[in-house]
Amino acid sequence: MVPPLLSSSSTPLFSTTILLLFTVVLHRIASFAPNNNKPSLLARRNLLLSASSAAHDEKNVPSPPVPFRDENDFVFAGELPDEALHSTSSPPLIRQSKSSTNPLLSPARKIPNPYGWMRDDSRKNTTVLDYLREENEYTRVMTKHLEGLQEELYNEFINSIEETDYTTPVADGEFWYYSRFIEGLSYPIYCRAPREEGELYHPPINERWNEKGTTPFDMQPLLPGEVAYLNLPQMAQSKTYLALGVYKISPNDQYVAYSLDELGDEKCHLYVKHIESDKEWILYDGDEKLEGDGSICWDGKGKAIFFCTLDATRRSHRLYRRQLFDDEGNYIDAPKQHDELIFEEKDATFSLRISKTFDSRYLVLTCSAKESTELHYLDLQQEVEGKTVAEQLKCISKREEKLCYRVTHCFGYCLKACKVGEEKDATCWLDVVTSSKIGSNSSVPIFDGGNERSLDGITIFSPNNNDVDAFTPFAYGVATGREDGMPRVWILEFTEEGVSSKASPLKVTKSCRLEFDESAYDVGIGGNRDNSLPYVVISYDSLVTPPSHIAIPLNNPNDFNARKVLKEKQVDGYDKEFFACERFTVKSRDGVTDIPVSMVFQRDAFAKNKGKVPTHLYGYGSYGASIEASFRSTRLPLLKRGVVYVLAHVRGGGELGRPWYEEPNGKYLGKKNSFNDFVDIARWLTDETSERIAADEKGRGITIPSKLSCEGKSAGGLLIGASINQAPDLFCAAILGVPFVDVMCTMIDCTIPLTCIEWLEWGNPNEEKFHEYILSYCPMKNIQQGKMYPSCLITGGLFDPRV
Repeated sequence: MVPPLLSSSSTPLFSTTILLLFTVVLHRIASFAPNNNKPSLLARRNLLLSASSAAHDEKNVPSPPVPFRDENDFVFAGELPDEALHSTSSPPLIRQSKSSTNPLLSPARKIPNPYGWMRDDSRKNTTVLDYLREENEYTRVMTKHLEGLQEELYNEFINSIEETDYTTPVADGEFWYYSRFIEGLSYPIYCRAPREEGELYHPPINERWNEKGTTPFDMQPLLPGEVAYLNLPQMAQSKTYLALGVYKISPNDQYVAYSLDELGDEKCHLYVKHIESDKEWILYDGDEKLEGDGSICWDGKGKAIFFCTLDATRRSHRLYRRQLFDDEGNYIDAPKQHDELIFEEKDATFSLRISKTFDSRYLVLTCSAKESTELHYLDLQQEVEGKTVAEQLKCISKREEKLCYRVTHCFGYCLKACKVGEEKDATCWLDVVTSSKIGSNSSVPIFDGGNERSLDGITIFSPNNNDVDAFTPFAYGVATGREDGMPRVWILEFTEEGVSSKASPLKVTKSCRLEFDESAYDVGIGGNRDNSLPYVVISYDSLVTPPSHIAIPLNNPNDFNARKVLKEKQVDGYDKEFFACERFTVKSRDGVTDIPVSMVFQRDAFAKNKGKVPTHLYGYGSYGASIEASFRSTRLPLLKRGVVYVLAHVRGGGELGRPWYEEPNGKYLGKKNSFNDFVDIARWLTDETSERIAADEKGRGITIPSKLSCEGKSAGGLLIGASINQAPDLFCAAILGVPFVDVMCTMIDCTIPLTCIEWLEWGNPNEEKFHEYILSYCPMKNIQQGKMYPSCLITGGLFDPRV
């Protein structure tokens, strides 16, 4: 049977309000009697019907829209048959990556694709759009009875948010940079204010900073001399959609280059603006607006920018340089501007990313796949006469299988944070920071993660400049990563034995991990732009502690008295003392693996519910991404109503380092472990097999299926789809946000954006090795007929290029 909020096709309902997600969960959880552990299909159907706007009158309950099933549509998996070999498809039909040695399926297999007709790259197909409107209308009717609760929750959301707010001012050269938020406006305003020479911390905030001026976009200045250089609310007035890609201030501080996604399809247009005069230019490619992936970097003189463009599958594949200003500083008219191709990535499994080192000395070009990286650099301060910019680009590290890099610069040294995997043992990934002189092919390990730590990257600070002696660190490194399943930050002190010797290696003479009062938290590097400051700004929060930005002194990082809190997020009506959190593990069905779980709740939740409590289970479990124990004010409406919020740190994520993500744990032929872990946690939460639960068995048996809901987004939507297929009677409601549920047909078809890159995440169903495995868990291919599924709310975005 199909629940009312899920059409028979499992096609996304294109609803955009988060209120609907919460109201469905809250109302759905409240619908079942506390002691009814496994209600019959008839009982559940009656409860669903009574919860609709036509309560107790089944005749008035609308039928869900039923889309056409094209039983003759299919996609070929494996080797292309003769009729497909001569296809003029653009992009071309690629079957597997260049580096793959796995045999393709032969002969090809036809995989049914009955809803493939819904793919419409133009987003203008009236049949598709009409169907989506029907789904939205069906959702509106079925949730009309929740309007009062939606309004109540909306007011709670608003009251918990400081709508008029600002970000922590960040020092960069002669200015303090920050953004401001104004009540009633959906976008921030990006501002800056003058910085006095030698000023370490921003001046006092204007006491009247939150008072409005003469226009809706005008406020009293936060800092003296404030100037707004990007006013997104004003830009948004003439657009139906707006998302800022990146913004970069020119080296001479006069211009800002920025990119805008104006459709929601992750294609960005590029703009340049003169800050003082507000004069703005749109960059063009012929007669059309220039489109790119959104990345921008200035050259060393502020006369040219670097940017990347997308191929037909929306893969970032080409790096260009465009000169915008002549030698006198005049803007060059658009028809006279010329793009120089610097680099092209032809491997469809690799994409490009550009950045600058923290000291702005070098442009770094990263060519990355899921399990391999290649690095190039360009010196922005020393141009080589007689050579093109493309010829000056140098490779630091060539691509190798199972070797991923991030790079930074430290006074002539190249520091690479490397993730090194073993070909024979995919669970063995060693994280190492190596040091080498710029231009040298040899490197020396200076800091490693061992078997317990995973490292993400390193940022270099040099507050001592050239004032270096035997007792003074040459520089400081701020390393980020994970240890014991938690995000961590380490402060490293660098020295150089024999500074004058070009061959002498950089050495780490001291390292310490930042410590905090709470046992579980989220921490990382905050806003930092000036590498000469004697402190690093970190961001800190936990499941019960709102975010704050803290200045950590580099020379004494664990002196709590020396730390300076720069800003704490204010959450109106929130009192930390009324909430608590737990961190525990659940044994997986293999009897060996311990799955980390985080749980946050109002302290009186268990007492109020007399045992079994409404519980919401959230998960992701892909790409090595970690679901952190961080604060979210949007959880508060659930928590205040007695709902326990649980985070499942399943395999496929990065909570326990790279091995937790890699095969055989949570990737390729180990992907099912992600779904099994999620279901195992749900069974732990609903376990009633033991009459008495041990005191150390946290979370066990706290709820029942009729009070357990679940949620996941994007790849997390795949997690939810596969989990409710495996155990549909374990949950009462499920939220799937822009879910990746048609894995099989999507990963076969390389013409769908980003598919080739994703083969290195899920495996390639065109290959014998992965075909049957992916088919066995693909949510769209494994819906159980005749089973009562939880009520599902599925959302999507019309222009979303990913799912």
